[in-house]
Amino acid sequence: MSLRSRLTFFYSAFFAVILILVAVVVYVLTERSLTASLEEQGRQALHDLREGNIDQGLSRLPGDAYYEIVLYLLDVPKTSVELIEGLRYSEFQNVSRTNPTKDDLPSLLGESSLDELFDEGSVSTRVVLESGETLFVLADRGVGRLRFMQRETTYPATLYIGIPADSVAATLSQLANNLLLTILLAFLIFAAGVWILSHQVLSPVQLVTRASSRVTGKDLTQRVPVPNSSDEMKELADSVNRMLDRLQESFETQRRFTADASHELRTPVTAIVGHTNYLLRRTSPKSDQVDSLTVIRREGERMAKLVNDLLELARADAGFSVEHEMVDLIDVVEAVHMDVAAVAGSTEISIDASKPRIEIMGDPGRLKQVVLNLVQNAINAGATKIEILVVDSNRGVNLKVLDDGPGIPDNAIPHLFDRFYRVDGSRSGRGKGSGLGLAIVKWIVQQHNGEVAVESKVGEGTVFSVFIPSKPTLSSEVTLKETLTQTLNIFRSGRGESNKG
Repeated sequence: MSLRSRLTFFYSAFFAVILILVAVVVYVLTERSLTASLEEQGRQALHDLREGNIDQGLSRLPGDAYYEIVLYLLDVPKTSVELIEGLRYSEFQNVSRTNPTKDDLPSLLGESSLDELFDEGSVSTRVVLESGETLFVLADRGVGRLRFMQRETTYPATLYIGIPADSVAATLSQLANNLLLTILLAFLIFAAGVWILSHQVLSPVQLVTRASSRVTGKDLTQRVPVPNSSDEMKELADSVNRMLDRLQESFETQRRFTADASHELRTPVTAIVGHTNYLLRRTSPKSDQVDSLTVIRREGERMAKLVNDLLELARADAGFSVEHEMVDLIDVVEAVHMDVAAVAGSTEISIDASKPRIEIMGDPGRLKQVVLNLVQNAINAGATKIEILVVDSNRGVNLKVLDDGPGIPDNAIPHLFDRFYRVDGSRSGRGKGSGLGLAIVKWIVQQHNGEVAVESKVGEGTVFSVFIPSKPTLSSEVTLKETLTQTLNIFRSGRGESNKG
């Protein structure tokens, strides 16, 4: 999930929670307000009934409301149960208004409500009629007035008012639907706004990301555009650019050191190997001296190869590209076979090609270096059989070097093409590798727009696969003149010393 999506999601979720909380508060306050309004309306009606203003009290009630006055003509009730055993006013008097149904309001009250009415003198509760309708009931103990023979008589009484609560429920249901619709609409508008605004806010980050992605080990000149503002994004861009400056300086220093050190070492190493060969051929050293000179020559040759490998990688880092011409890959493979035959010992090397000639565009010297490094790597690993397989296809040429060596552990395969990486154990047991050969192989193959891969099983062998497309294009757009200009400062010192020598 992108940062823009996460910002939209989290801010919208937070906004939705706030909206839900506000909606819940509005719903609860509205419910309490409606309930209080009904209760106030019922208490005003009870007050009028208690004062004998029955018609006025009933006029305050909705048309579907219930009422009842229970009169106690003989004695005041002694228990809560006796509260509902009096004379019903609606049955005794000729009243102008009747209840919507024949439900007896006092009989609908539960035992706990009657106890509260008896003890406290009033109660408010909810009851359910036989029809399922819910009533909000208010009851109050007081007096009731009866008119008999043109005389008005006052008796103890209990007054009941029942107001349908379904109207409140309907109002609250409509309110809930409206709130839900409002929340949904507000959420969508807010989420769209955050999505649009986050694009504006994060556009500098996207510029930094795109610029950073163009920075590679071969091109550290790219810089992050600095926004024309005074916020955190400007500080971030400045910090990244300062980091790239330090990184570029460090890389350039490392490259100059590698190139200079390699050139400085080449002359004395060459001199050591040359003089050692002279002593072995032109003098008559003793047997122990021959052994010492042989060791010196072998280690000098190994050092010379290491120096050459370092120079190769220095050229790769400097942006050198390889030459491209028509080359017969079969000739390259056979030349490698002839070169390694003398040092292969008991290792059997075979070549298998799909065609007698397989031509591609490439650098013959570099391609020979690829095959030679892979074959020499297999020999150093202790392989007894090595097969070089070359297959031509419509897409390109597949070159495979198969050996029956001890294999490579799975955890080492991802690092095989790293510089100076050497596998612990079987494949480095002879100590002949510098850890640079496969890194050079990868660079040369990439210069041919190809790919190199490895498959291996411990105890069974290893397969290095190189694929080179049929019509490669130059992987580097830098011309030879531009490349030499870029690397002049790197190799100036080394070339100057070599010329003096």
